[in-house]
Amino acid sequence: MRHRTAPARVFLCCAVVALTVLPGCAVSSYTTAHNLAAGKANFWIAPQAMRVGVSANPTSMPFVELGTRYGITDKVEVGARIGAGLQADVKISLRRPKVAYEGLTVSAAPGLGYIGNFSGTPTGADGDDIHFAGATLPVYLTWDFGEHLGVTVGPRTTWLMQYVETATASTVYAVGVGTSLSLAWRITPTFMIVPEVSVVTTVFRAMTGAGSVFGTGQQAVLQAGIAFVMGG
Repeated sequence: MRHRTAPARVFLCCAVVALTVLPGCAVSSYTTAHNLAAGKANFWIAPQAMRVGVSANPTSMPFVELGTRYGITDKVEVGARIGAGLQADVKISLRRPKVAYEGLTVSAAPGLGYIGNFSGTPTGADGDDIHFAGATLPVYLTWDFGEHLGVTVGPRTTWLMQYVETATASTVYAVGVGTSLSLAWRITPTFMIVPEVSVVTTVFRAMTGAGSVFGTGQQAVLQAGIAFVMGG
């Protein structure tokens, strides 16, 4: 195996740890429990930072996420994003208040994610081809305080499969739990600002040929950023 450069080592450290707790590396949401109306769309740009904790050796990395959402029906919405990987989800409305923006709104958004060689992992005969694929199930609960302000909590469960292409190929499976907390400030009907903080931690991990581990110490991901959402 060839000697890795410093950027490659940093990426691998972040990827192997962060992606053992979530698919697509990002733990953010930048959405609310509300669904877009049928035929409506929005998009966002979100500068942010991620801190990956591994016992006493945390790693931090900044990145920018781009995403979009589209209303299929008034109760079903699809979304996609690219940032620290690729991710897509379907948001399904579970509860809406009788009066819009008054009370509690609830939705679920099962999603799939992938991160691989396009993100900068070493490739070729002398390197490791690393692939991560997973699923996430967040439930969004939004409390609105009028039309211009809403608070959203997003508890979630994640599942991940990590595959490393080497002569002794190994596969890791992991389950994580976490939550997000965001504030949606609706400036106009077609523009809102959404600051958010999210955290996910691993609760179970299994590696082919190495057994299972419950409770993986201080392996956790903390992510914070602010999204500028346009459209809808």
